[in-house]
Amino acid sequence: MPTPRKTQLFGAMLGLGIVALGVYYPLVNHIQDISSAAKAISRNLETEKLSDRRLQEAAWAQVGGIAYQAASQLIAIHNSQPQGLDPIQKRYLRPHFGDLVDRVVVAYNATLMEDWVAASFQLKNVGVSNAQVYGHKIYIKDRYKPGDFDQMVLLAHELVHCRQYEELGTMKNFGHHYFKQYKKADKSYRDNIFEKEAFEFEAKFAKWLKQEMTKDKSHK
Repeated sequence: MPTPRKTQLFGAMLGLGIVALGVYYPLVNHIQDISSAAKAISRNLETEKLSDRRLQEAAWAQVGGIAYQAASQLIAIHNSQPQGLDPIQKRYLRPHFGDLVDRVVVAYNATLMEDWVAASFQLKNVGVSNAQVYGHKIYIKDRYKPGDFDQMVLLAHELVHCRQYEELGTMKNFGHHYFKQYKKADKSYRDNIFEKEAFEFEAKFAKWLKQEMTKDKSHK
């Protein structure tokens, strides 16, 4: 069962790009080292002057590794303290993610990157996001809805990204590879292999969850 919303890991890739471009916004003075390091690379990203495709992908990867770390700090400061998954969420998600469900935390009613950053640089084919992931932290724009089907499916999608992050080991490494694959997919959000994995699992999980919730209701 498809969910009536578009899940975007980085509707806020725009925010990540802004970090790389060194555009001013709150707290930029605290990450001047990150901003300065990425500034030179970003000129090539904007103009696409790098002729070799592999060099273009490498440049995007370098910016991604830097910017993802910075964005994780910024979004954390702009939102309230996240909470752990509730027992119902863990019950349905644990069979698929194991003890990862004990490590992730979620901030609801979240202010996402594109909500407070204004700039001209933006990745194409991304749009507005309903949730964003930074390491083990998931930021959801909507309010907390206990037992809600759509929110559970959204969490499942984001947990795939949390698992990808764990497999890659660090924020920098995740950002590096996500940006590289984004460029490799001709800057198509849905064709990025990170997103393909998440959307494929989301579709399977939604069907499974619908059956499980129906069974649970019939037993009450």
